[in-house]
Amino acid sequence: MNFSLAFIAHEVHRHGGQERAAAEILARVARRVPVTVIAARCELPDAPVQWSRVAPPIRPLVLGSWTFAREAAGAVRRAGCSISNSIGAAAFDAEVVTAQYCHAAFTARFGGLRGGSAIGRAWQRTAQRVFVRQERHAYGSARLRRVIAVSHGIARELHEYYGVAEERIAVVPNGVDHAVFRPASDATVKLALREQLGLPGSAFIALFCGGDWERKGLRDAIDAVAGLEDTLLCVVGRGDEASMREHAARRGASAQVRFTGKTTTPEQWYAAADVLVHPSRYEAFSLVVLEAAAAGLPIIAHAINGTEELVAPGENGFLTDFGGAAMREALVRLRDDSPRRALMSASALARSHRYGWDRVADEYFNVLSEAAQ
Repeated sequence: MNFSLAFIAHEVHRHGGQERAAAEILARVARRVPVTVIAARCELPDAPVQWSRVAPPIRPLVLGSWTFAREAAGAVRRAGCSISNSIGAAAFDAEVVTAQYCHAAFTARFGGLRGGSAIGRAWQRTAQRVFVRQERHAYGSARLRRVIAVSHGIARELHEYYGVAEERIAVVPNGVDHAVFRPASDATVKLALREQLGLPGSAFIALFCGGDWERKGLRDAIDAVAGLEDTLLCVVGRGDEASMREHAARRGASAQVRFTGKTTTPEQWYAAADVLVHPSRYEAFSLVVLEAAAAGLPIIAHAINGTEELVAPGENGFLTDFGGAAMREALVRLRDDSPRRALMSASALARSHRYGWDRVADEYFNVLSEAAQ
């Protein structure tokens, strides 16, 4: 079916999570139908898209998100496309909304808090109330035809917290590029990669990847490795490093935690590691766990959205209780049993193939086509 698409998101590029997911989908959808991207930032050199730039104030985020949605509405009208697709509440009145988060669920379970000072937490509560109202408006719009949830967990949350009818929701997961994220071809290549990254060749290396360290549970990952012999935790990404270094020092784990900063080549760190630790409290469907699986890493995580669909406990990883102690137990089991780790690695890679971006984009396109009818 022929249609044209106005795609609204704050940013579209191959960095971060939601931004990269949008870029991978659009790079493929734009080969089939005309696409106008309405965003503050768009980096899609390999896709024939039109970019309508909307640049609201960056700070405060609450004001910026509301201003963006207002200005995006005008850009959608000017684009004159058949249908519009918004990432969450980036637009208030889109025909298709893609749910990469559910602020109401995060607020209900964790108060919408990500750590920080008392003033920071007070501001987070205020911001969460605004974000929930914006999402409620987007999912209650009279123009809404379909909702794309990136996991079954998000689909349940949309129905529970926003009353989105189940028949309107299609589950289309996030994906992974297997040409980029893949295991080291053999032990020699892995050893050379570790040397290139300045990592010890014989250590058992656990990888933590991402930002927003309080929500993603970095303290638990640090607790899990504290005191474990020949075990190194590599933290790839940016966050409150000073606070986490202090936490590692209190746990006697300073020598076991390495902060590497942000990287443009995360695939190297996946290929060099032995296991992914992902103690996040809340996700929609983390790209990190998909990328780790594609790189053949067993995954130690909690049973949260997306991860519970990818990880088969005991087969390609472990789903643990909250807290460092449970994660530590799983780490020790994998560290001390290299044959089992190898089997889990192969299983992780095999299960990741369901999530190739070409297949995911086809499913996504089918939902857009139905909405355009």
